[in-house]
Amino acid sequence: MNTMGKLKIGVVPYMNAKPFTYGFQEKADKIDIVYGVPSELPKMLENDELDVISMPSAGYFRSTGYEIIPGSSIASNGLVESVKLFIKAPSIEKIRTVALDKDSLTSCVLTKIILRKKYSLKPEYIVLDDKRKIYNEFADAFLIIGDDAMKVREEGFIVLDLGQEWNELTGLPFVYAVWVAKAGSKLQGLSKLLTDSKELGLKFVEEIADVEAGRLEMEKERCLRYLKESIKYDLGEQEINGLKSFYDYALEMGEVKKGVTFEFYNE
Repeated sequence: MNTMGKLKIGVVPYMNAKPFTYGFQEKADKIDIVYGVPSELPKMLENDELDVISMPSAGYFRSTGYEIIPGSSIASNGLVESVKLFIKAPSIEKIRTVALDKDSLTSCVLTKIILRKKYSLKPEYIVLDDKRKIYNEFADAFLIIGDDAMKVREEGFIVLDLGQEWNELTGLPFVYAVWVAKAGSKLQGLSKLLTDSKELGLKFVEEIADVEAGRLEMEKERCLRYLKESIKYDLGEQEINGLKSFYDYALEMGEVKKGVTFEFYNE
């Protein structure tokens, strides 16, 4: 792998990435796993603090000089469970202000697409700094991502699962993150490393669900269903079509750079 020392892999700290990191653990002599929320990881890659990251899709479409490592992603094809809009307004149509999760890049853009294209809404967007404030009265809707989204009590809210909403809008999977490295970084075997790690993790998904249930204080069955059914880990033709559709919508709304093409890591 990386001849300069350990390969530094940046990944989100959420349950949905654990099948990838499970396989990395047995390579601790070669790999350092660095956890960061989606909004932080691209900066760390840009500053050469990391070699490879799970790049938020919106981050890839806002930058240049990165290549997608084929074969793996963090995606959903319908219900995702961990990207939700909690609506306090009496109906979706009454949403005027939306508080966006500061940890997110992609899901913030996805929220704007869903509200604009599916519900013809253009609310004011603000940033949610403290997720405990979701129970206060300063916004009509709140985007929450990751494990937190699965733990918020839904009573008193209208809840939109944004994976499901996207699937209803487009008929396609939604890709939240792809694996990327800097173009020309010459790290051999990345695609195989990530694919092998994913396959190993999915073999031991029961064990992962057990650990995550303890960590998150959730039922094991719910964790298992999430990892086996809600989250998809491949990057096939349909996922790439979903990514392209996301880019087109995001470009139309001025959320990403023009002229971005899909550059794949060639080993």
